[in-house]
Amino acid sequence: MRFLAAISVIGVALFSTVSPAYADDLYPPPWRNGPRTTMQEWAFSTNQSMTLPADVVINPYGQPYADVYPGTGQNWWPVWGGHDGVWPLSGTMEFFIPNASPNEYKDIWIQITWAKQAFLSTPILSSNPSGNVELIQQIDIGPTGEPLPAGANWWHTVYNIRIYPNPTSEMIRIDGTIMVDQVVIDTICVPEPAAIGTLALGALALLRRRR
Repeated sequence: MRFLAAISVIGVALFSTVSPAYADDLYPPPWRNGPRTTMQEWAFSTNQSMTLPADVVINPYGQPYADVYPGTGQNWWPVWGGHDGVWPLSGTMEFFIPNASPNEYKDIWIQITWAKQAFLSTPILSSNPSGNVELIQQIDIGPTGEPLPAGANWWHTVYNIRIYPNPTSEMIRIDGTIMVDQVVIDTICVPEPAAIGTLALGALALLRRRR
């Protein structure tokens, strides 16, 4: 898929229930905190439509931020459905993530804690890098927490998308008639095999010199 590739929820239920005592960072990527990675978390604790990831941010490449356009008649809730800081959407959220210098490809791991506003509503994920976008994996964990009115539930959906060639930054967009409680975005920039081989050879040469 090329420019502005949209990815909607397919629905792979791994667990029928998950303890509400769990944090919303339920399914972090296995490569978190490794080389060329970033991590940023938004819990939307204020009604600011342009918001920084005030809860957790590990990004040596720049300042990530989010723009929230909730839609007509939609306003931030300090508490909704037992969760603090919730944005209702009939509009969109856009997340801007600076990253490492260009490499072969980039994997982006996105966790969304959300609930339906309408019976068939689900998150719709898209990105607009200057490259190709591929959905590698999608996982739906839920329902989580207590059931909400009108048969709704909180869900936790994980997307792993790959962008190639790797841009130096990207915009991740979330649409849908949903309630959004938290978003966690991790990224990793993966060098091309030739670069990895060069790094390995350099490390081997350094080891021989030390010996």
